[in-house]
Amino acid sequence: MAILVLIFAAATIVWSLVYAKHASLLVGGTIFVSLGYLFNHHFWNIGIGPISLTMGRLLLVGLVLLLAWRWYRGQIKLRPLTGSDWLAVMLVSYLTLRFALTPEAGAAGTSVSPFWRLIASFWMPAALYGVVRNAELSERTWNRMLAGLTLLGVYLAVTGIAEVTEQWWAVYPRFIANPELGMHFGRARGPALMSASLGVFLAVAFWAAWFLWSHATRRGQLILMGALGLMCATLYFTYTRSTWIGLAGGLAIIPLLQSSRRWRPVLLGGLAITAIIGGVLVGDKLLNVGRKDDGSSSHSVYQRASFAIVSVRMFADAPLLGCGFGRFYDQKIPYLADRSQQIELDSLRGLDHHNTLLSILTETGLVGFTLFVGLLIAWTRAAWQLARNATAERWIQAQGLFTLATLIVYIANALFHDLTLSPSAQWLLCLTTGVTIGLQSQMRSTADCWRRTKQPQTDRPIAPGHWEASVT
Repeated sequence: MAILVLIFAAATIVWSLVYAKHASLLVGGTIFVSLGYLFNHHFWNIGIGPISLTMGRLLLVGLVLLLAWRWYRGQIKLRPLTGSDWLAVMLVSYLTLRFALTPEAGAAGTSVSPFWRLIASFWMPAALYGVVRNAELSERTWNRMLAGLTLLGVYLAVTGIAEVTEQWWAVYPRFIANPELGMHFGRARGPALMSASLGVFLAVAFWAAWFLWSHATRRGQLILMGALGLMCATLYFTYTRSTWIGLAGGLAIIPLLQSSRRWRPVLLGGLAITAIIGGVLVGDKLLNVGRKDDGSSSHSVYQRASFAIVSVRMFADAPLLGCGFGRFYDQKIPYLADRSQQIELDSLRGLDHHNTLLSILTETGLVGFTLFVGLLIAWTRAAWQLARNATAERWIQAQGLFTLATLIVYIANALFHDLTLSPSAQWLLCLTTGVTIGLQSQMRSTADCWRRTKQPQTDRPIAPGHWEASVT
């Protein structure tokens, strides 16, 4: 075994040196998201004190070092920070400070280590975001990112169908077939061993294939059509309503933004009719969808009301700073004994939060909630501006729409699950938003340079920022 590890380490070093010289940081970020998701700690890990090293974490460290090396060599110039970047810095800094000031709950007081959650769900996505926003961004590397995410989606779709049909010989990594690991065994759940996580990846991969369509050949478009259908089928077998809503929400908005204005009323009318018919025909089935792992899901729907009641009362007792980062699991216990309403609360005793926004609100208060929601809004605004920028290249506008689609998927699932307990969802989000913010910063820098070169020459100096008024 030691020899195999040494051989693998030597091969990794050699290929890393080759990659460091020639390859794209954006492609490297896509590889990190893909391999980090597939080969997580269940596949391989080495414990070093309180931190365990996995393949994904080693890849991310390599990407950060590569960015630093290229910047040191003058091959990359770091782009100016935008408002979204400052919000991201403030959010991660505040969560880190809130973690440092929160007393430990003990092993029995938490289901997930707050330190692990801080690293995997905030520090690592922030590092990926920093790498990608400063990477070399071009139509070629963008297409490669989409192609990589599409290939990942096809692989996950095939694996998910093999799971639900119990064709375990076709399931890899092998730990997915272990019913004692994770949750949702019997449904398509993927390497994260969680159906919602798999649904997020499939939905984002669906949109990657969607936007790759216009850049593919006729044969490639036929292949992409099959890939889109395959990913939709597997998405159904996750039996997770939030993932269906995320994809459906994107399909209701993104094609509308891509179409010409004269066709939008027709599309809106078709969407309204489809929604009405769908609600009549399958509304009750969506509420009581049968699942192999836990039977009817109707109880999980009503359980959301229990989470809302407990969260509101916890927030009322600690509105500004919250109950402490990572402490919802144990701090909620005193609130479960309340019998002043008819909704049952005690079933939440052994559960983590099922809503990302309420989880952030109860644990970090209004400060953390405002920064988190503000960052999502800033990313959405940046994506919208990129998509509607008539002077930008078509692939840049498409990246804006791709980011909007990703945000729709993320927010739809965040309303039903605490995605901060699923770090890979943050990786996907920061990969796509990092590209968008990088392009936005790059375009602003180019525009500023153009303005400076057009500054009129006069006999007296003009104060910075006032040359346009002087020209007038």
